[in-house]
Amino acid sequence: MNNVDVVRMAYGNLFRRKMRAILTIVGVFIGTMAIVVMMSLGIGLSEATTKQMESWGDLNMITVNQGRSWNPDTGEYRGDEQKLNDDAVALIKSQPGVQSVMPSIQVGGQAKWGKLDGWFNLFGVDPELFSQMTYEIAEGRFLRKDDAFSVILGWQVRNQFYDPEDRDYWMRWDPSNQKSSLEMMNEVVYVTLNNQYNWEMIKKQPLTVVGVLEGEYKDHAYSAYAPIDTLRKWQDFVNDKSYMTEDQRIQQEQWEQEMKDRGDAWYYTRDPKDYDQILVRCKDVKAAREVASTLRDIGYNLWTVADYMEGVESQALIIQAVLGGIGGITLLVASIGIANTMIMAIYERTREIGVMKVIGATGGDVMKMFLMEAGLIGVCGGVLGLVCSLGASRLINFLAGDFMGTGMRGETYDISVIPPYLMLFALIFSFCIGIVAGLYPARRASKLSPILAIRNE
Repeated sequence: MNNVDVVRMAYGNLFRRKMRAILTIVGVFIGTMAIVVMMSLGIGLSEATTKQMESWGDLNMITVNQGRSWNPDTGEYRGDEQKLNDDAVALIKSQPGVQSVMPSIQVGGQAKWGKLDGWFNLFGVDPELFSQMTYEIAEGRFLRKDDAFSVILGWQVRNQFYDPEDRDYWMRWDPSNQKSSLEMMNEVVYVTLNNQYNWEMIKKQPLTVVGVLEGEYKDHAYSAYAPIDTLRKWQDFVNDKSYMTEDQRIQQEQWEQEMKDRGDAWYYTRDPKDYDQILVRCKDVKAAREVASTLRDIGYNLWTVADYMEGVESQALIIQAVLGGIGGITLLVASIGIANTMIMAIYERTREIGVMKVIGATGGDVMKMFLMEAGLIGVCGGVLGLVCSLGASRLINFLAGDFMGTGMRGETYDISVIPPYLMLFALIFSFCIGIVAGLYPARRASKLSPILAIRNE
């Protein structure tokens, strides 16, 4: 017997007892549907959590800040104080999995836009390196090498400006009705710089808004970015000690001595040319976690959204295992039904098996026929279960998505997700369940003696 004959006979025999076959398929269908829907809930929870984290910041980005790394479990520092300079940039670049490194400096200060007052978290960056990061432009363009007094704003910077004559502004402030920095495109913003040693020394510097970044709730939403060469000059003015009076110089020396006595000398011994922040782009989330762990052990103070992914992934795997196990129990019960159906088929078709062997069918042919019947039961139940699972998943998302999957911007996340690999797994698994359940009956049928089979009939 060739394989085509085996499949044809298996299909014909399967529906010889239609009601029994249908009831067995229903058992597999319910089991497949249960396991797919259960696992889809775990996958949906994992993807929804990941998307929410991506709205905070890019998962493959690391932000290295000034300061020391400390262990939150023990409360002790890790490694030594690390300076953020060109040596640090070279060290970070050499780490496996790092794709790009962008150092930056920060100049804070008051700002004015038209009649509105506000403030800036203003970072100086290299225009070429900035474009290599994961930032996306909502409107306008990136910084260019020939830019001197241009700035790119985060989405929320506009909300840092207010009308100083409107005394009730903060009383009426509504976080759900915020404006975007798109209003400031091509406008000029004046930044007020104060010398940190003599606040009477003031400079006002103009910056033209040439772009606004995507990401309403990402970590860069409240930041602004300008060419680092321009901000270096501004930083020199802010840190210029020549503007200090004699009294201020005496006070500064006393303050530095107090800091030294308390063991906080690092603050004033820092090189003013050091960077305030270093952004690191890694090739993926796994690389970001590994690089972050290495740099923390050295002593760097850093932050990355990827830190939170490991716990989320572990939790998601546990949930998927629990939910999948519940569905698997239902499918196990269905497999017992398949085995029972095939054993009953042996008793009913003993004479048929004997005749097949007499006319030349081997034990292997008989075994393949019964295994194929069991596999067809599994596949039919799996297909029906998968189709109903897709419908059930849509219904769950429709009924529960609005209040269970809401993100920070009001968008909804699907809480039941059936990816292609889960659909393929469901079909293969249901077929394998049928084969495994039919293995014992098939072996039993293949070993029947043709003479005894005909005689017993």
